[in-house]
Amino acid sequence: MRILAVLILVLTTSFGIFSQEIGEETRNGQLYKVHAVEAGNTLYGLHKKYNVAIDEIIKANPSAKEGLQIGQKLYIPFKAAEPQKQDLTFTLHKVKRKETLYGISRQYDCTVAALIELNPGVENGLSIGEEIKIPTGNRDADKEIQTETPQEEVAETQEPVAVLDSTLKVGDTVIHIDYQVDFRDSIVEYEVQKGETLYSISRRFMVPVEELVAQNSIRNNAIKPGQILKITLKQERIQEVEVREIVKLDSSLMKRPNLIAVKEKYKILVALPMKISDNPKVLSGMYTEETSLNGLTDLSVEFLMGAQMAIDSLEQLGLNADIEFYDTDGNLNRFKEYLGSTNKKNLDMIIGPFYPNLLAYAAEWGKSNKVPVIAVTKIPTKTLENNPYLLSMVPSDLTLISGMAKYLAKHHPTANIVIVDGENTEVNERIAYFKDVFNKSLAPGKSASIKMSAIGDVSGRILVRAIDADQKNFVICLSNDVQQVMKFVNTLNAAKNYTPKYGKADITMVGLQEWRDIDALNTYYKNRFEFTFAATNYLNYETEKTIPFIHDYRARYGSDPSKYAFHGYDVLLSQGAYLFLGHQRNEGLMNHFSIQPLGFNHGSENSSVFISKQSDFEIHLLEIISNNNHFEVEQVEQRGDN
Repeated sequence: MRILAVLILVLTTSFGIFSQEIGEETRNGQLYKVHAVEAGNTLYGLHKKYNVAIDEIIKANPSAKEGLQIGQKLYIPFKAAEPQKQDLTFTLHKVKRKETLYGISRQYDCTVAALIELNPGVENGLSIGEEIKIPTGNRDADKEIQTETPQEEVAETQEPVAVLDSTLKVGDTVIHIDYQVDFRDSIVEYEVQKGETLYSISRRFMVPVEELVAQNSIRNNAIKPGQILKITLKQERIQEVEVREIVKLDSSLMKRPNLIAVKEKYKILVALPMKISDNPKVLSGMYTEETSLNGLTDLSVEFLMGAQMAIDSLEQLGLNADIEFYDTDGNLNRFKEYLGSTNKKNLDMIIGPFYPNLLAYAAEWGKSNKVPVIAVTKIPTKTLENNPYLLSMVPSDLTLISGMAKYLAKHHPTANIVIVDGENTEVNERIAYFKDVFNKSLAPGKSASIKMSAIGDVSGRILVRAIDADQKNFVICLSNDVQQVMKFVNTLNAAKNYTPKYGKADITMVGLQEWRDIDALNTYYKNRFEFTFAATNYLNYETEKTIPFIHDYRARYGSDPSKYAFHGYDVLLSQGAYLFLGHQRNEGLMNHFSIQPLGFNHGSENSSVFISKQSDFEIHLLEIISNNNHFEVEQVEQRGDN
């Protein structure tokens, strides 16, 4: 597990899409560009703008390591164009099948930028048999040169740094990202997540199951959550994959919503519980291979990384915005003080925060100041009432139940549908809601009935009476209480084993997505009854959309994206494109967005529900159901992690 991109933003952080250069000046024979710091500038942003190593900027401006101040003048060292550029020699390379600019640059140890400079137009694509020029001269511009600072000097001149791996270094307020990542036989350590199998991990990292088993001495192909696997990434697998543009918009252009006034430049706040202070070992630099980030810090860092990639895509779509990432630390009073009572920071959108009490405050603040607040975690539907400026990206529990009811009414109206009695008022309300939606969703002229059954004792005698051995059965439990769920599963298993006749019965077990996190629920039972559930998302690592994203993420951060990274990318790109630019981008990498208001003057919720099932020990996507189901869903046997 990587140690840190955590201080990507250290303390307060901004990621600006802006800067101001005010002139040039020569000092001690060195030519400098003079830059006036504006709100949101970071050392990383200046490094990217001027193509100068962060260490060089700090060396010319020692006070910069203490943080940047608005109005501060910075001297950025640079070299004027050298005449040798005209004398650059080159050789020719004939493009072969599947070759990319990135792969060719690695082969000849040059940069993609140098190839484009010598071969204008190649950035639009390569043709088989095409001859391109390869630089052979020794020019500083051919490579991005980074000055390394000895570890001893770092200890004296900077705050403690945390090393993620050989490509990522964190210091002061920014993280330096080396985009020339070489994956030649690099080994990564991956922590197994709940519900994952060797097959899904092998597909994700594109390595054979046999190699995973051999490298990690796995017995009987059995792995468990929390287990650390060593995975070797082969160079040839990386070189043949082109990092492609991952922005994809629906062909239709929607009318831009009026929640945000049209401006030349917008300001977006992403509020995350980075909780930097809860990582003392990382901050001190006294860590080992076993050192890990605080759970919320890790989640926030992953979300942030995905969001940063979305920002790049939004820029390509034409968005002009300042993006600020703020560490809430989970502190409500601190967050209140930061926002103030009025919108003095001129915010146009808030993404997050994660904590329910902070989100509730942000929602009320957004309503008062007419600033949209994008909730990225599951929130109570009641929170959306009377607040048109609150948008929830994650379907609520009732929306998930509704999606399952619609799916069964659409595809299995004649099946034997059995619901077990609820153990409390909350579960009984879910059952009543499910039945109501199911009956209303039946096709005109169709009728069906739902059987109710007690679970009974563990012998299965009571439950088996509701099962029809001669037709397809869907047996539903809408409880998320672990003891109740385990009693239901064990009783259902006993019912199927009651007689040979029922042993052959077609029985599907329907439950809630939370069941996947119940450690006691054996995968065997989920597989035996093809456990079917409604989920908020679905992630398939093998699609044409996700593969380019994964490789782009690896090249940028030197690690693999988690679900939180995908979520951060999907949410910011989708809502940024829609609310600021009027582009409809409903289809994300693991999310689908069908954002609709609950009613007049109420907030909006994502109604997209992923109906999935477990079969052959893998999760398969069956269909996406939403309140506005005007899209086609590819019916394929997709394997993925939900």
